[in-house]
Amino acid sequence: MNRKLVAAAAASCLTLGLGASAAAAGPPAGVPGKGVPAGIQCQQAGISTLQTLEILDDVARDGIEVVDVGTLQLPTVLELHRQSPELFQTGGVTVVVPGIGDVAATWCDPA
Repeated sequence: MNRKLVAAAAASCLTLGLGASAAAAGPPAGVPGKGVPAGIQCQQAGISTLQTLEILDDVARDGIEVVDVGTLQLPTVLELHRQSPELFQTGGVTVVVPGIGDVAATWCDPA
């Protein structure tokens, strides 16, 4: 159950960017010490969370509900992760995870 809650928290990170305006097209934000842009790391964390929750296929097909925003399609969510990873940190958006409920985004918090 705790693993599901952690995964749900990660899923909520996906919704962080949903409440904010969509990011403009451009290169991923920031490059941390390992040479991988922060936006790419955040996107990978979000995908991993969806896989852990076993809802990646559902989100890819139907999108994900972001609290106070509505349903966003996966390509939009991934773009927001790449362009504005800060949206998917504590205090950002909250997503609705089927079978779990509302989950606040935290999976892109700095390590």
